[in-house]
Amino acid sequence: MIVETKHGQFECSDITRKKRRELYKKVKQVSNDGDISKLHDLADEFALLAFGDEKTAESKLGTLSALQEDEVLNEIIGSYMGFDLGKDIGD
Repeated sequence: MIVETKHGQFECSDITRKKRRELYKKVKQVSNDGDISKLHDLADEFALLAFGDEKTAESKLGTLSALQEDEVLNEIIGSYMGFDLGKDIGD
């Protein structure tokens, strides 16, 4: 899956419908909690899901600022889930 962001294109691993459903529940719960720390942990989880491991995530996201990385990860989460998270993680 290719995710288009204002910071470039990112090739992300595909997931199954079952995995998407599991993650959707988690995304909804974390979003509803409004705990910024949980949102950042969720973004980190999706970085590993998208890129496979920490080394690859670092090579793909390492040149971005923290805010830019959050924007990219928001786009990745939204692409996996099929919705727009807006700036929930980045702000």
